[in-house]
Amino acid sequence: MGLVEIGLKDTIAQARLECPICSLVDKALDSTIDSFLYEMVNDVVVRSELRSKGLCRAHVTRIESYLSKHMELGSMGLAIIYSDLLDHLTELLENHFDLDRGSTCFLCDKEKTFESLYLKAFLNSLGELLELYKSSESVLCFDHYAFIFSRLKNSLRQTFKEIQLSKYRHLIGLLNSFVDKHDYRNKESFTPEELMARKSAGKLIAKNSHHWRRLK
Repeated sequence: MGLVEIGLKDTIAQARLECPICSLVDKALDSTIDSFLYEMVNDVVVRSELRSKGLCRAHVTRIESYLSKHMELGSMGLAIIYSDLLDHLTELLENHFDLDRGSTCFLCDKEKTFESLYLKAFLNSLGELLELYKSSESVLCFDHYAFIFSRLKNSLRQTFKEIQLSKYRHLIGLLNSFVDKHDYRNKESFTPEELMARKSAGKLIAKNSHHWRRLK
C-alpha cells in the first residue's frame, strides 16, 4: 500500500460514524487553506489561479472559519488576497470583460482533486479494505458509496452493498432510539453514539453529487 492507501486505512479504522473519504478530503482541504494563508499569499501561480477561478461563497466561509480557529495565521494574508481579487474584478468591470467566472472556484478544484484521489484509492483497494470497513465504525456517505458501488463489477459488489446497508440500519436505529428517549417517561440517558447520530446522519445524506459525478 502507498501513503494514500495507508492514510485511508487509518482513517477507516479511526472514524466514528463518519465517511472516511469526506474526512480525508476535509483534512486535505484544511491543510491547503493553511498553506494558502501562511505561505502562498504572494505565490505568482496561486494568484493567477485565484484571479482566473475566484473563490465560491462556501469556500470563503470555510476560509474565514478556519482562520477564526487559527488566529496565529493572522488576517493580513487574507486581506492581501481579497484586495488582489477585488482589484482584478474592478479591472474587469472597467474594461467590460466577460464576467462569467464559471461554476467552480480555486478551492473547488482542489477539493475535487483530493476527492478523486481518495475515491480511486478506496475503489482500487476495496478487496483489502472490506473487512476493516465492515468491522469499523466508519460509514461512507451516500454519494461516495454510490460512486464506488457503481464501478464494481465483481463478487465484491453484493458484499459491499450488504455492509453499507448494515451500517445505515445501525445509524437509523440510533436515530430512532434518540427520538424515543425524548419521551417524558424515559429514564435512560442518551449514549454518546445516539448524541452523535443526528449530526453524522446529516453529513452522510447531504448531496455531494456535483463532485463525484464529474469524476472519471
